[in-house]
Amino acid sequence: MKIYESYPWWWIVGQNVLFIVYFLVGYFVMSPLKISGFPLVSAVYLLFLYVMLVFVLRKHLCTHCYYYGRWCSTGWGKLSSLFFREKSGDYDLGIKLAGLTWGIGTLLPLILGIFAIVVDRRVLLLWILFTMMTPFVVYFHKVSCKTCKMRDRCPASMIRRSS
Repeated sequence: MKIYESYPWWWIVGQNVLFIVYFLVGYFVMSPLKISGFPLVSAVYLLFLYVMLVFVLRKHLCTHCYYYGRWCSTGWGKLSSLFFREKSGDYDLGIKLAGLTWGIGTLLPLILGIFAIVVDRRVLLLWILFTMMTPFVVYFHKVSCKTCKMRDRCPASMIRRSS
């Protein structure tokens, strides 16, 4: 498999579209859980993911990456260089926050979706869609790791080459 110095535009767009659709489905899965008629849990979910994925993780992870200032599989290396100086984040903290962020991004709709189905059974199909999308998101993350120059050094990599 090719190791990318810079990822093609179609890969970057595809990754981001997949993530956006995935998290929007998660939003709608939980949307029946309302407080005073407002889907507060869903709104906080999207706001949390936006802040963590666009700013916090870019500062702590991407500023330490080979792809800082370059087009990585998500384009986030280029994004991070627009906001933050190179190596300005805490990489170890970023690794921990990445696990937390992706855990919440995935598990919250899966778990709270069960309660949302009780409130409004019409979200059952969305919950099933979210559940079925989860392995695809993991699979495409793994494919991105296989083609990444950081795969042997990155603690978050899903691929480790044996020596």
